[in-house]
Amino acid sequence: MLHLSHPGEKHDPGSVGGATIRDPMRICGANSVLEALKSGRVLKVYYSSENPKIREVIELAKKMGVPVYRTSLPEKICAEISPVSISSLEELAKKALCDNSFILVLDNISDPQNLGACIRSAEFFGCAGVVIKRRRSANVTEAVVRASAGAVFHVKIASEENLLNAVRKLKEMGFFVFGADLDGNDVRKISMKPPLVLVIGGEDKGISKGLKKLCDEIGKIPGTGKVGSLNLSAAAAILMYEIYKSSNLSNV
Repeated sequence: MLHLSHPGEKHDPGSVGGATIRDPMRICGANSVLEALKSGRVLKVYYSSENPKIREVIELAKKMGVPVYRTSLPEKICAEISPVSISSLEELAKKALCDNSFILVLDNISDPQNLGACIRSAEFFGCAGVVIKRRRSANVTEAVVRASAGAVFHVKIASEENLLNAVRKLKEMGFFVFGADLDGNDVRKISMKPPLVLVIGGEDKGISKGLKKLCDEIGKIPGTGKVGSLNLSAAAAILMYEIYKSSNLSNV
């Protein structure tokens, strides 16, 4: 990972590089930097070339008082940002119940692109928050921020040690739990009205057995093609749209 340095500026070795969900991180790309600026998390902006979109980002950064530096790095525009904040499961539940919305639970998602794509769709369809596993799963890194197009800065994220306990708590709060799996029933015949928890399993193993047993309903997306299934982030987006249609979110 390249480090950023500038004449007259002291280099902070802990400010850039491969970041985790709790550490400062560097993000690249005009859209990601723009969304991070809107969320108030940008500490510094670095750019190496200009186009209309990058100029828009630079102007907004200057208006917000964020330091902007010209560099010779290969990336056109990057930003050093504060960590992505972590919310509690209770915060997500409260928001979902107040907004008549849903919570997305991602079980053993290891691919950063899939995690980012799921978060992007969740934010787009009004999800109250995303729950990820604290260990043995993809974390919120620069790659996830980029794949989410900056959506990580606009949706609540909870990191739980034990997803089984987390989903059990949500059920006790009155949430209906829907799990996506190929051996489920046709989703068109299942009520997807919130408040609801949508559980999406990992790329290879799907939903873990214990979590699957907690689901009130297991459903699948019907299709007619020769390919037997969809990519998990594509399937998650379709299911979130079904929830969106069934809620009052679509009338907002």
